[in-house]
Amino acid sequence: MIHTLTLNPAIDRILYLSRFDKNITNRIQKTVDTIGGKGTHVSINLKILGKENTAFGISHGKSGQKVINMLNEYGIEVRFKHYDDGSRETRTNYLIIEDTGDCTIAAERGVTLKTEELNELLEDMKATIQPGDYLIFSGDASNSPDPSVYNKILEMFRDRDLKFFLDTSGKSLKECIRETPYMIKPNLDELSTLAGHPIAEDDASIVEAIESLDSYNVPIIAVSLGGDGSIVKAPEGYYRVHPPKVNVQNTIGCGDCFLSGFVYGLSEGYSIKDTIRIATAVSAATAESKLSAGYDLERAKELKEQVTIEKIK
Repeated sequence: MIHTLTLNPAIDRILYLSRFDKNITNRIQKTVDTIGGKGTHVSINLKILGKENTAFGISHGKSGQKVINMLNEYGIEVRFKHYDDGSRETRTNYLIIEDTGDCTIAAERGVTLKTEELNELLEDMKATIQPGDYLIFSGDASNSPDPSVYNKILEMFRDRDLKFFLDTSGKSLKECIRETPYMIKPNLDELSTLAGHPIAEDDASIVEAIESLDSYNVPIIAVSLGGDGSIVKAPEGYYRVHPPKVNVQNTIGCGDCFLSGFVYGLSEGYSIKDTIRIATAVSAATAESKLSAGYDLERAKELKEQVTIEKIK
């Protein structure tokens, strides 16, 4: 079974503008509310691929209930702990999307979790997650009272032989990589943080930086390069991935979709190349969507045939 964890979910309020200019009044063409929080995106994208999964998380107030309702609409098993004391609300993020496809995010910090809320969630996870399951940590955990919460969870499940997938940043990423996750998906800035120095945007420098992480024994490291594709280190070798050309409407959520496709391919027993291919295709299909979660599955199948992969090491 596959499980996602979202400690800081959100409502994504998408504001569509012809162009965003500072220091003037910008006229909004349209506003759409959708679900936010990277783990929730992974759950939705897996479900679109036909993969059952469980969404764990913590939410608050009317906004938090809206997040749960959105997940339920996709038929996902939702195991969120919801609290409504009238004083705290799950955050709202504001996504400004221009006609050019440029995206700007203004994100609220989110509700600071109480220790007892976190403990209730962890007890439920411990009772639910079975040996051999997949567990995905995706997104921000800075609202946790325990800054090393991801590490605490990894330690809690150390004896269950789980596959841990990690897509986070900052201190969480630097600490959690010490627990040897099965896969991490850093962008170039996050890889620079792990390597301890700025990394030039060329393949040789990126491969060298990935190799500097060998002591952590992470089997799969997929470095996201946005529209330029990715470089993936797997047990089978290093791969340079070139995505298909698409009409980009919105880049928000593409990384979450890439991770979803990767988890899907691995869980289905695909070869590493086929796994990379489906992950890249669903990410590209997401770029063609005006929303921050979800994509056209049939379009993803078309784009899969246009992904180019070369083994570089």
